[in-house]
Amino acid sequence: MKKRGLLLCSMMLLFVLTGCGNADISNNKGTDINKIDTVMGEIEVPQNPERVVVNWYIGDAFSLDLNVVGYLAWEQETMPFYDKFSPSAKLENWAAEDIMAVEPDLIITYDTADFENFNKIAPVLVIPEGEVTSAERLRMIGRATGKEKEAEALVTTFDEKLAAAKAELQSEAYEGKTFSIMEDWGSTGEWSGVAYETGSRGGTLVYDYLGLKMPEKLEQLIVKTGENRGTLSYEVAHEYFGDYILWFQQEGKESEYAKSDIWKSIPAVLEGRVAEIPGENLGLFYYDDMASLTAQLDYAIDAIKKISK
Repeated sequence: MKKRGLLLCSMMLLFVLTGCGNADISNNKGTDINKIDTVMGEIEVPQNPERVVVNWYIGDAFSLDLNVVGYLAWEQETMPFYDKFSPSAKLENWAAEDIMAVEPDLIITYDTADFENFNKIAPVLVIPEGEVTSAERLRMIGRATGKEKEAEALVTTFDEKLAAAKAELQSEAYEGKTFSIMEDWGSTGEWSGVAYETGSRGGTLVYDYLGLKMPEKLEQLIVKTGENRGTLSYEVAHEYFGDYILWFQQEGKESEYAKSDIWKSIPAVLEGRVAEIPGENLGLFYYDDMASLTAQLDYAIDAIKKISK
């Protein structure tokens, strides 16, 4: 009887310990998972992902110091996070086979189609481009990955610099002035003419955050075409330039348009209000993450101040 009693007690103790152990495992899983509301509905993501794959939002991932094991993104030396790019993590293709090979536990993307294509590999955090601000996007990624404090610190730094920059732009020199972002693509080819930008090339910073105005005729063109970027022929481009011009150069290539008589007749050119941005700085103005926008802000304000009269 004593032996049976001991055996019964031992079995009950084992049952209790096992139950506690399972409860602990369950609780640990609960604390390791975040539920995030996205355009694809509520999804579960690891709170502290160990292996992240990302495409366009590479700057956000690097800024939050996530462990990026796979990316499909353009890289260039003037990007503020350039030193974090790694040849071993660069994906040849944004495809299931390539992504699966690096065994991610989180995929971050802008494309809703990626949710269906990749959600069997790992949780897919979809944030469509343009649906939230750069700051909101960073905060969302921060909440999803346990990096809320880091995200908020980056946003705060940018906001402080932005407020200072706006204060500088309140002077009479800029009152009522318009700003255009332009680049010469040459006289021939599929993308010939003078390109205008409102999103990339610093457009997000200039128009959305600094609140500077684009030329009225350019604004009307965008409303009419529904295109936030495009090209203008050499013959009509001068009609769309603002009082200040951010003039992007193409690396290793001189502008044909800047040698023309039309260019020399543009008021902003005549008055020396052209901030030329060398082609090697294209990477700095390529993305719209908080780190890039902060660096762009420093560069752009300095460039504008130098040509102010």
